[in-house]
Amino acid sequence: MDWRDLVTIGLAGVLGMVGGVFGPVGIAAGVVLGAAVGARWGARSDRVTALEDRVTDLESETPADEDA
Repeated sequence: MDWRDLVTIGLAGVLGMVGGVFGPVGIAAGVVLGAAVGARWGARSDRVTALEDRVTDLESETPADEDA
């Protein structure tokens, strides 16, 4: 569990409270919507970080042609 998971939980809680204005169905919908948005953001953020790390690794490798 990292900080992105905590943001997702917090977002689900906040949207659940906002949805509480519309009653119990609003609470459930707010929690589900908050969790979905947070999970999508977290996954996208993880993919971008992994891609940046991969590009950095590829750029740091020395091609065989430049050794000669």
